[in-house]
Amino acid sequence: MIQQYLTRFDRTRVGYSLVDTYHADWNPTSHHDNGGQTYDIAGYLFGAVTLMKDRPTEPKAWGFGSYVGKKGSENTSDNWRETRTIKLEYHTKDRPQKRRELHEAAERLGYAHCVFDSSDRYGAPTVAIILPLTEAINEGRYARLATVFAFELDHWRAVDGYSSMTHLAHVDQDCVIETFEGAVISPSAKIKETKNLYQNINPKHFCAAGPKAAVHLVEPIFTSHDGLFEWTATATETAQMTADSLLASIGVRLD
Repeated sequence: MIQQYLTRFDRTRVGYSLVDTYHADWNPTSHHDNGGQTYDIAGYLFGAVTLMKDRPTEPKAWGFGSYVGKKGSENTSDNWRETRTIKLEYHTKDRPQKRRELHEAAERLGYAHCVFDSSDRYGAPTVAIILPLTEAINEGRYARLATVFAFELDHWRAVDGYSSMTHLAHVDQDCVIETFEGAVISPSAKIKETKNLYQNINPKHFCAAGPKAAVHLVEPIFTSHDGLFEWTATATETAQMTADSLLASIGVRLD
C-alpha cells in the first residue's frame, strides 16, 4: 500500500498549531466501512469528521504532509518535511456539483482520488481533491506537481495558495467525503513527462474565474420601411453613418 499522511491543526490567532498526524494506507476499497476500524486514509478522514459531531473542539484544518515538529508546532515551511499526497482546492457555490465535476475530471485522467467538502480560511465554501503519490516529495516538487495537476484537471477558481505544501483545507462535521480507485501517480515520472509543460504554466492561472468569453461583433441589419428588403451596410456606408452621427452630436449637419 501507498502510505499517506493526515495532519490536523487547530487555528490560532496568528496561524495554525499542529495537533496530531496519522499515517495511513491509500485503500479506497474500504471507504464504505465507516463504523469499523479502517486503517486507510479514507477511514481516518471519516473518523475525524465523526469526532467533530461529538466534540466541537476537534481540529478543523487538514493538511496531508509530514512535519518535523511535535504537537503545538506551527504550520510553516521550516517544519514541513514531505508528503505523498497532492491537494487542490476550489471555490464553489454548489459543492455536490463541484465534487462531481472534479471526480469526473480525475476519472478521465485515470487517477485515484478523494474529494471532500471544505472551506477556505475565511469560511467560503470550497471542495478539495487529493491525489496519492507513489513516493514522498519535497517542497520544490510539490509546487511543480500541484500546478501540473491543476492544469490537467482544468478547473477554475482554485483557492489562492493551493500550490503551497503548507496549504490547509478547513472542514466541519457535515463534510462529505468520497474516495475512488485509480492509478497512483509516480511523481518522478510525472515531473519528467511534464518538464516542458510546467515551464509555461503560471501557478495562479487557475485561480481566476475562467477564460474571458470572446467578443462577437454582429453587424447591424438595415431594413427598408416596408420590410421587404434587408441588407447589411457596406464598410463605406458604415463609415459615413458614423461620421454623420458624430457631426450631428455637435450640431453640424451636411446637406
